[in-house]
Amino acid sequence: MTDSQNREKLWKLIKEVRFSMISHTTETQEIHSQPMTMLNSKQMDEHQNLYFILRDSNDLVNAIESGRNHIGLSFAKPSDDIYVSISAHAQISTDPSLIDELWNPWAENWFKGKDDPSVRVLVARAISAEYWNVTDNKITHLFKVVKGSITGKTDEPDADHQKMNL
Repeated sequence: MTDSQNREKLWKLIKEVRFSMISHTTETQEIHSQPMTMLNSKQMDEHQNLYFILRDSNDLVNAIESGRNHIGLSFAKPSDDIYVSISAHAQISTDPSLIDELWNPWAENWFKGKDDPSVRVLVARAISAEYWNVTDNKITHLFKVVKGSITGKTDEPDADHQKMNL
């Protein structure tokens, strides 16, 4: 595949998953992860930035505003054998037009509306990524596992696997 095709495949995979574990470094240099929902939509058609709404008191906001803005994002959908890891630089935005564009009914559960002064947008600018997408169907994959355990010879599943700089 070309770089452009790999990039398109990456964005298709993460848009199918949408739920991410975002990791950052704490003040004590520990790695902390938390689940968040990616808000990129079909209308935005972003190919570099990922967007998340969060509260100003979230640990990620503190980390990013303290200069610890290198984050990791992990996406997984085991039922479809989709796994993605993204390294990104993050920034926090309070841009009302961006908040308006990303706002959705789920956000209403966490805030007092889009004008709530605690609303922040995490903008994660992807710098590199790696994805794995097993293309074997479930039966073929299971057969390879069983065959490997009987014969002692492992047979890797057919998968799209790609590392890329973005």
